[in-house]
Amino acid sequence: MISPIESSINHHRNQLAYDDGKIQIQYGSLQAALAESAIMQLANIDVGDYIAWSPENDFDSFLNFWTLQQRGCVTCPISSRISNSKRCEMAEQINAKSLKSMLNSKDKVQRTFVNSKTDGDPQQPATLIFSSGSTGQPKAIVHAMSAHIASATGAAEIIPLESGDRWLWSLPLYHISGLSILIRCATAGATVVGLPVDQELNAHALEKLKVTHLSVVTTQLRRLLAEKTFPSQYLRTVLLGGSSIDPKLVETARNRGVDVRTTYGLSEMASQVTTSAADGTPKASGKLLENRQLQISSTGEILVRGETLALGYLQKGEIQSLVNQDGWFQTNDIGALNGNSELVVSGRIDNMFISGGENIHPENIERAMTTLFNVEQVIVVPSPDKEFGARPVAFVDGTLPMDWKEKIMQLLPNYEVPFEIHPWPSGTDTQIKPDRIHLQRLISG
Repeated sequence: MISPIESSINHHRNQLAYDDGKIQIQYGSLQAALAESAIMQLANIDVGDYIAWSPENDFDSFLNFWTLQQRGCVTCPISSRISNSKRCEMAEQINAKSLKSMLNSKDKVQRTFVNSKTDGDPQQPATLIFSSGSTGQPKAIVHAMSAHIASATGAAEIIPLESGDRWLWSLPLYHISGLSILIRCATAGATVVGLPVDQELNAHALEKLKVTHLSVVTTQLRRLLAEKTFPSQYLRTVLLGGSSIDPKLVETARNRGVDVRTTYGLSEMASQVTTSAADGTPKASGKLLENRQLQISSTGEILVRGETLALGYLQKGEIQSLVNQDGWFQTNDIGALNGNSELVVSGRIDNMFISGGENIHPENIERAMTTLFNVEQVIVVPSPDKEFGARPVAFVDGTLPMDWKEKIMQLLPNYEVPFEIHPWPSGTDTQIKPDRIHLQRLISG
């Protein structure tokens, strides 16, 4: 199997591989850039090594990712938003070498351009992504490059991506949704559009950078819709992911002329599993994509498998299988298929809690509040209670009306109405998924 970056170097030489408005590089020039990269001069990297670093969404990280792939390494991006001690702990968990330490080392030797390990065993580990850890210790998820390619080609069946198209790299590389943008573009010969660190994600930036494809979460889309000049003349498709879907927001965007595609995905399946058509039901996450399989268990849990499935979790130096005895990965998500065979996701099993004998799904409350009050974000967590066992408490990023309780009671049963409202904590990282454990600790003292 030829790696996607090599394929585009060979077949799309005159197309831009990367463009952030300041740095531009064609696929034809990328081979030399990879060969001359500082990583190619490192003497202490071997094929199969796990290499950890904290990337930004910039050209250096773009080049680092593909150079490490060409060196036959397993790329292990770790969020720069967490503490240095936590990053070191995560690197030690997977026995990874530090890219920063190696680049600062004097032990270097000139290397020549080498082929990727994907020319050999297509099931050789290529990437490691840590799960969000929003409900526990982050898991180290290992994928082969073949799974990423299968993800990209299956997704392109419903959202076409061609050579010359421009996908904004708007989500972090340490999250599967950000990493998948690099793979999709390399597979199609499209352009990864970098967003400069001093540039906000707004309508002006999308116009200036001539973005044709955009991946966002709910908060980002809501902020873009607040701008009168959104969408730009170039924008063709917006892929909306994240932990929940606000159907009112989807309808608002589509009424504005934005081709919003809702999606359900997870790190273990190399990003997208289902994606909606342009006229898909706003409440649903779309239909199953090619190269994937999906099944709803007798308890309502979403089960998945297919060519995009991860090799497994890296634990104590070994990759452990993540499927059950029947070969399915149990997602821990609850959902169902509607009459159009679209997936409707209700929430996560591990987020559910019991209040006064009633099952509380926080996502149901969050969807109701964001839809009704048009606030940026809402996260609901359980607060210990002597009488009820636990009661729902909401963290709200935005301003609620004085009569919020009366209004929400028209949509929710009494036991789902939040007992307390807390302001959104400053510095909370919610770019992709909220840290529910952190928020729960705030109210537990």
